[in-house]
Amino acid sequence: MNTKAKPNAKSGSNATDRCIISAGEIFADGAMLELIAGSSVLNKPDVLLWNGRKATVGARVEHGGCTYEAPELDPILWRAMRLPAGYCDYGSARALFDGIRGLFQRQLGLPEPESSLLACFAISTWLADRLPSAPGLTISSVDEELGVNVLRLLGCVCRHPLMLAEVTPSSFRSLPMHLSPTLLLNQQVLRPNLERLFRASSFRGLYLPGIGGRVVNAYGAKAIFCGDDAADTLTDGMMHISVAPSELQPSALDEQVQNEIASQFQPRLLMYRLKNSGKVREREVDVSKFTFATRQLARTVAECFPEDAQLAGKAVELLRPQDEEVRRERTRDVNCAIVEILWRIVHDKKQRAVSVNKLAGGVNALLRDRGEILRYSPETIGWKLRNNLKIPRHDNSLGRHVLLGRDTSQSVHRLAQAYDLPCAQNVETGCPDCNLVQVTVSERVIEVMAVMKVINQNNGGSDANKKVKAQQSREPGAPCKPVVA
Repeated sequence: MNTKAKPNAKSGSNATDRCIISAGEIFADGAMLELIAGSSVLNKPDVLLWNGRKATVGARVEHGGCTYEAPELDPILWRAMRLPAGYCDYGSARALFDGIRGLFQRQLGLPEPESSLLACFAISTWLADRLPSAPGLTISSVDEELGVNVLRLLGCVCRHPLMLAEVTPSSFRSLPMHLSPTLLLNQQVLRPNLERLFRASSFRGLYLPGIGGRVVNAYGAKAIFCGDDAADTLTDGMMHISVAPSELQPSALDEQVQNEIASQFQPRLLMYRLKNSGKVREREVDVSKFTFATRQLARTVAECFPEDAQLAGKAVELLRPQDEEVRRERTRDVNCAIVEILWRIVHDKKQRAVSVNKLAGGVNALLRDRGEILRYSPETIGWKLRNNLKIPRHDNSLGRHVLLGRDTSQSVHRLAQAYDLPCAQNVETGCPDCNLVQVTVSERVIEVMAVMKVINQNNGGSDANKKVKAQQSREPGAPCKPVVA
């Protein structure tokens, strides 16, 4: 382990007196600046300069005519955030992955699939700033102590881990995100405004409004231990594991044990970051068989293993059970059912309009065949058409109906693709919209985000994931609620 400190380590001969306070940099020439736990100054890290072949460590380093040093940290933050004490060879990506997976199996008695996902998340945090979206993980368990221990163990292997409890929107905006922390949150209550902040902070380049006209860059990796209901609202775009107490007696995770684990893994993971940051976007993995909600997550996971194609494929397959659950839940989502029924009617070409009453009957019959116990009234279907799906209704002497013109057909086709419904994969003979509505990935992202935003605002979450809220699935002022059959 090369951790020898040099008071004024140099890189290049054109150094100047200009000193820059930095918590990390990736330079245009591929060089990198990292923080490491040093002893040069109290409450202040040392800096490591990596030029692609070797590292230079010191209280200050020089690169490109500038001198760089680390910021001084608040004493409590210095103790709360773990930094690697140096760097050393990690062997291979597979050895690193297997070592972290075994750690969760031995220490907490977790099954192999859950331990493997935790290993994926831990490694991904070291490349989070190079990924298209921030790594995210939700953890649910009836055993709060076990959930907190999962966070503690993640704190030994994640990059710049910071464990927090019961974060509020204001405190979230004040976190030291310039240090690129991995947030490990014990968040038993997840309110909608905080949920929105967590989602926004997963997208690169989305800044949050701060105080006094300032903006906050809250992008970063996060793992959240929360209740089952709260976990359901965050599963889109995030890994999810549910952990149950093991029959095996878990190992003690006191501070000494955590320090020993961190000293074993943190230097190896830092070297993994140094060697692989520039290769992140080289990995190509086929994710076309995943639902759209899981595809970006699968790409993100695959890109974390640029040096091992087989391991990247194996990591992506770990998301298969989560993706299958998304498909199962979507088959019982009332919004998807409405689109499916309209799809059939549009392609049947026997009607110029369909009444909302008849549409409600078809939706309820379809959901009943799929095991749904709720029955939705025509009034509720009408509200979902208008507010969730943005499909207009019209009135005549026979009641409200949906016109089956070209505008409705195009809306149905776009919604079917946005929801990634199986019917959208079929090209119906003679239908102009089946061939024309081939949206790009970016357009589908916008479509899904817009649809899901409206649904979450109107319903407080997915109807399929929250059966209780399905019984309240109407807008303020809507004429009626769904009725239990």
